[in-house]
Amino acid sequence: MTDRISTSSIKPKMKFEGTVTKVELSGARVDIGAERDAFLHISEVQPGKMTTRVADVLKEGEAITVWAKQVKAPEGVVLLTRVEPPPLDWQDLQRGLKLTGKVVKVEDFGAFVTIGAPKDGLVPVGSMAKTRINKPSDVVKEGDEITVWVTKASKKENRIGLSMVEPPALDWNDIRPGQIFTGKVARLERFGAFIDIGAEREGMVHVSEMGSGYIGQPSDIVKVGEEVEVRVLEVNARKRQIKLTMKMDFEADLAEAQVDETPALTPMQMAFQAAQQSNQPAGVSGKATRQVDRTEHEDIFARTIRQHRSQ
Repeated sequence: MTDRISTSSIKPKMKFEGTVTKVELSGARVDIGAERDAFLHISEVQPGKMTTRVADVLKEGEAITVWAKQVKAPEGVVLLTRVEPPPLDWQDLQRGLKLTGKVVKVEDFGAFVTIGAPKDGLVPVGSMAKTRINKPSDVVKEGDEITVWVTKASKKENRIGLSMVEPPALDWNDIRPGQIFTGKVARLERFGAFIDIGAEREGMVHVSEMGSGYIGQPSDIVKVGEEVEVRVLEVNARKRQIKLTMKMDFEADLAEAQVDETPALTPMQMAFQAAQQSNQPAGVSGKATRQVDRTEHEDIFARTIRQHRSQ
């Protein structure tokens, strides 16, 4: 029993060259150099095939290549498989992960790609190119090696979503009003310019946000391909819209955004204010107005009440 591997040191996916020590109805016992023989279940004897009798496939003393599938260290149990495990587990398939895969099947709705994961991923037809394509076979064929990005991976749903279009550097959740980006002018329209800032959609700078004063047309300020500094005014992930500005006057925007919290005057107060103004002599300063005789104030107020009641 010297130089035997402890069960606690064996991890899933570890590869072993073992020897069959016993063939049973439910599987086979295999010596992999551990403290106890590991067990190969009948369902794991032939990769991709169903086995009815283990003895028809394996013989005692036969050398086989196996991988650890499950380890129960406290019980000293190691379960084996002859199916090479994928290099990637479900937890490795994070959104945005870049991989190289091989197309294994092409359907009208997309292409299935093997990426070394627990199952093949699907590239929907709409995720094969930035532009519209008629059918997947116009872009890929079986056996093609392609670069893909993970868009979704769900062990519960047993699905892996892929895309042949590189995901944007900026996620919608990462874009906030006030952020400043350096972008490239992608195209010009009569009403403004569209700027690529690395998001899924280009942001739009309205012609009125390109500078101060009158601007005839966007081409007077920028040209396609030019790099410009822009600031986010508004982002709407639901509508896939990003509004930008080339103005960097934060204080002006803040002043425009401020709400006038002055309480509205009631009709009585408005009438009283109008009466005051009509009785104020020309050229009298605000300070002088505040010094109006109290009797005059009472007279104005009384006339205002009578006028209001008569209406």
